[in-house]
Amino acid sequence: MRKQKKTKAPGSGDSFKEAMLPRVVSAAVIIIFIVVASICVKAFLYRSDYFRLRTVETKAAFLDQRISLMISNQVLSAHKGRNVFKVNLKYIAQSIQGLYGDVKDVTVRIALPDKLIVTLKLRKPVALVRNAKYYPIDEEGVVLPGMGRVEALKDLPVIEGVDMRYIGRRGAPVKLKLALELLKDIKDARFMSAYGVATITASDPGNLVFYLKNGVEIRMGGEKFGERLEALGKTLRDPRLVLDKIKYIDVRFKDVYIGPK
Repeated sequence: MRKQKKTKAPGSGDSFKEAMLPRVVSAAVIIIFIVVASICVKAFLYRSDYFRLRTVETKAAFLDQRISLMISNQVLSAHKGRNVFKVNLKYIAQSIQGLYGDVKDVTVRIALPDKLIVTLKLRKPVALVRNAKYYPIDEEGVVLPGMGRVEALKDLPVIEGVDMRYIGRRGAPVKLKLALELLKDIKDARFMSAYGVATITASDPGNLVFYLKNGVEIRMGGEKFGERLEALGKTLRDPRLVLDKIKYIDVRFKDVYIGPK
């Protein structure tokens, strides 16, 4: 019995190759074009005088115009004439943040063709720590520059009982952290806006005390500030209460204690 040989359909493989060849060539041409175009664009961006740094703009809410101009001039003098794409934006941001203690965050971006925009987020003073002098601090316990501005900040609450020697630029000791935590909870308690806070005493971290603007002492302890402020709110809303005749209100226990003058 004779064996039959398998035969290919004539021209089937050749036809497939012939059909694919133009596509492969077209894809290769497109890839080469993209690569060459990228190289040309990059060369233009990095070598053209059109993209050399000529202007720096500094933006920040409530920033003194002289400081804003100083920062802009410092950045420009260090990088003027350089290609904007070669300027180390991250380094500039870190340098500014390191030089200015009241700057919380910095972003630097390119504004084509020849400009950098520096945007600052400033730390805001929330209280004054009193030792031999007054020191403005923000909500994280960072000591801010501006000793000369203390008079302008005189309406801020004063924190006492914290040793300034243990306050780092980027951190706060336990006493100060507790005082700031209490201050935040006080600000969150809407009813407190009618009374205000003059002083917070944090000498004993287990027994924080604060004083209303009218001089009444509030004994808070060292925990459960939100819960205890709720109890204080209910007490202050009592129509029978006459604040002028009260020396202190103690909310550290289940029952609120009121001490007469």
